[in-house]
This record gives sequence, structure tokens and C-alpha cells, in this order.
Amino acid sequence: MHNGHLHHIRRTREEIDPDGVIVVLSSYFTQRGEPALLSKWDRAESAVRAGANLVLELPVFFSSHNAGVFASGAVDVLAATGMVQTISFGMEEPDFDVTPLLDILVHEPITFKDSLKKHLNSGFSYVKARAEALASIKVEYGVFVSSPNNSLALAYMEHIARKGLTIRCKPIQRAGAGYHDTSLKDASSFASASAIRRGLVEGGLEAVTHALPVPSFEIVRRSMEKGYFVLSTDLLWRMVRTVLLRATRNSLQRSSEMTEGMENRLLRYAADCGSWDEFLGKCITHRYPRSRIQRQLIHLLLGIGHTENRAFQANGPAYIHPLAADKKGVEMLRVMRRKASLPVRGKLPLHAQGAEGNLASLERVAAEVWESLTPAFISGTEKKRYLIREQEYAEEGNAL
Repeated sequence: MHNGHLHHIRRTREEIDPDGVIVVLSSYFTQRGEPALLSKWDRAESAVRAGANLVLELPVFFSSHNAGVFASGAVDVLAATGMVQTISFGMEEPDFDVTPLLDILVHEPITFKDSLKKHLNSGFSYVKARAEALASIKVEYGVFVSSPNNSLALAYMEHIARKGLTIRCKPIQRAGAGYHDTSLKDASSFASASAIRRGLVEGGLEAVTHALPVPSFEIVRRSMEKGYFVLSTDLLWRMVRTVLLRATRNSLQRSSEMTEGMENRLLRYAADCGSWDEFLGKCITHRYPRSRIQRQLIHLLLGIGHTENRAFQANGPAYIHPLAADKKGVEMLRVMRRKASLPVRGKLPLHAQGAEGNLASLERVAAEVWESLTPAFISGTEKKRYLIREQEYAEEGNAL
């Protein structure tokens, strides 16, 4: 929960003047294919301390997937509340006319599909191939979608358009460092999440003081003092390497999103690499960028196969799981329980069947894997945690 997020919440309140602010928060593993720095509960507390009224979970299947699946899960959670009228997200050029661009993506004219296929066959990643295909229609479209923040914003809008939802979109001008920027700058700048991670590794807590709101910094400090965080990739690499060493080509082919020989590269380098970064460096290609490979490895570690991948995407989120709320957020939850189109679960269901049970089971696995990566590993810590209710958060958040 960094200064860029605080800026976004403030701007959202200023530009929309909403009755309340709901945040959808990634679970234990992120869209980059990395373990989250802090537990989802601690990050949810940070969000409420920064001015959100209510924080809902984005289940790990969606939070650790590509932009399209990530966005569809987030939008579907918000739509299912029965309360959300507007969604707010960061964008590099909020005034850019995305209507014709969305029309292309939703209806996929033959010229676009042919160009996309041609660039994919040339060895481009999907993200790069799509940008090239759109640039062949209009150069500005290719430039626009080449920004990760714009691409994710477009994914939210595309999902809303495809489902015919009545939710209004409000892009907010994104401020500060880029998505991939890893430099910590002066105190007046907004550092990226990647930069903050790098700063913690290289300089410790003092290096990131200016990059975080005060309550967020205190929560990070508290978590690090307890050893309840994931910053090093050493344990992650050992876990993944063990899975790969026991795997066969056929078993890897059944893993979620494994395509076109990627399993051969993973098997080829697993035994000889001594670190996560060394392994990724050897596996990265034009077709498979770092984030794609990392997501692939996380899905493998969590045991998500092709069958589960297709089923989760088809079914979408199966429940609403609140993580933190201030006094107003608790009132919103009471209303939500009447209006929501999905069950609102204070705790993950233990004995549910079908889509709800499968999604909850995966979430529990993710919690257990994440806590195993922390320096102060204590088995079962995460499953004991539940909705954080703090009536004072709203007042403190508004005073930031």
C-alpha cells in the first residue's frame, strides 16, 4: 500500500464523491507471478488505513493470472456486490478515446485476428502481438496498449463491455513511477511496488520510508519485525525446483497455461540453476516474458491444471470474501448481504461443493504455501485470521 495507491484513493474520492470506497485486493500471489510482500490481511488493513471503507479479496486464481483473467475476476467481484456503480482504476492517458479500441477487442474483426495470429506465429508474446496487431490498424492504439497500466485498464473496460454491465468506468490519471520502474527516487515521487521491494532488499526499512504512507510503513515494519513477510526468493526457488525435478514432460503439459514447448525449457534448466533469477533469466524469451513464466511457475506450485484453469475462468468468482472494513464498511457489508448475487463469506467455506468449494480449497493452499515462505513460519497462522474491523480507520485515513 504505497503512496501511489493513496493518491488514487484520494483522487477517486475527489472526482467521484462516492458514498463509499470498496477495494478489491490481490490474494497471496500477484499478477506478476510473485508472492505478495505481506499477508492479504495486513495489506487490507493498510488499504483501510489509507481511506478505503471495505476491502474484498480477489481470489488467488485471478490475482495470479494474466491481465484479462485478473480484470475479469476483479470486475465480477465488484459487480456481484449489487452496490457498485462506478469502478476506478489508474491509466496513463485517462482522456484517451478507448471506444473504437474496445470495439475492435470485443468484436475482433477478421483483419485484427489475422494480424494477431501472424505476430504470434512470429514468436511474439500475446501482449506484444496484440499491440502490433492494433498498431497495424492505428499506430496510437499500439502505443496505448503497450503501457501495462493502460493494458490493465483496458481489460477492465473490455470485460464490462463483453458482459454488458451497467457499471461506469472512471479512469484516474496515474502518477509516479512506471509499472516496471525499480528505482527509489526523492520523497516527492511515487515509487512503484517493484522499487519498494528492491529498496527493502538493498537498504531495509529506512530506504522506503518516504515511499509509503505512515500507517502502511508501520504495518510493513510490524510484519518484518515478526518475520511475517516474503521478500527473498530463495525458499520459493527451492520449492519450485523440487516440483520441477519430480515432474515429467507429460505432467507439466497438464499444468495451467502451459503451451508450445515451455515445459521443455523449464525441465532443461531446473537442475542446474541456483536461484530464481538465474532460472528465469535462462527461460525468458520474446514469446515468454518474465511475468508470464513466473505466473506459470506459481500455478504449477499451487497445483492448478488445465482443467481447473478452464473451469475457474468459466465460473468466475464463486463468493465474496471481505478482509477489512471500517465502521462504514461494516454497514456496507450488511447491505451487501441482502443485495449480492454471490454468497458473502466471513470465512472461507470448508465443506462447500462445486465451484465455491474448489476456489476456497485453492485459496487455502495458497495461504499455506505463502506462510511457508515467511522467515517466521508457523503452520496454520493464515487460516485463523478473519475480517479486520476497526471503526477508527476511516477517521485516521481521512487525516493522512
